[in-house]
Amino acid sequence: MPETLATENVFPPVVSTAVEEAATDFFQASCGLRHIPTAQVDESGPCAGIMSTISFLGDLQWAFALAFPDDAAVAIAKAFAGFDIPFDSPDMADVLGEIANVIAGDISARLAKQGIKAQMSLPTVVRGGNVSLLVPHSVSTTRVTFSGPGGTCWFNLVGTRTDGLTFRRSGA
Repeated sequence: MPETLATENVFPPVVSTAVEEAATDFFQASCGLRHIPTAQVDESGPCAGIMSTISFLGDLQWAFALAFPDDAAVAIAKAFAGFDIPFDSPDMADVLGEIANVIAGDISARLAKQGIKAQMSLPTVVRGGNVSLLVPHSVSTTRVTFSGPGGTCWFNLVGTRTDGLTFRRSGA
């Protein structure tokens, strides 16, 4: 297996590259968003109002949270679905869960081509005011941001622990 382990709070580059590539292909084709490599999300500006998360088990244990401010969620959902979806409707959770699911499937396939097993969970969608992902200390993290006419969204990637401990698998 290629070297993929996180060290010193560095998120595994092989995974972040797969996320960037899969999300770029999806967002460019469906809603015209582009990857912004040097983007910083202004934490004091429009914050996430809805977030879709997927966990991955396999050679690496990691997860992503795909976060959208309210207005961006509405615009991106419309671009993907082809019709208006109100932010507060149950359909919003379905469409953003499906977007995360499609991207995650592509990520798993890209990692598999490199010999890295990455079995994904079902998406979980959380909606609220100023939603943020809280992570335990001693984990590797990174953010991948996309922006375009429909707004901005980002992936918060959370990886392996860097303090020598491991996450427990469910049932273990």
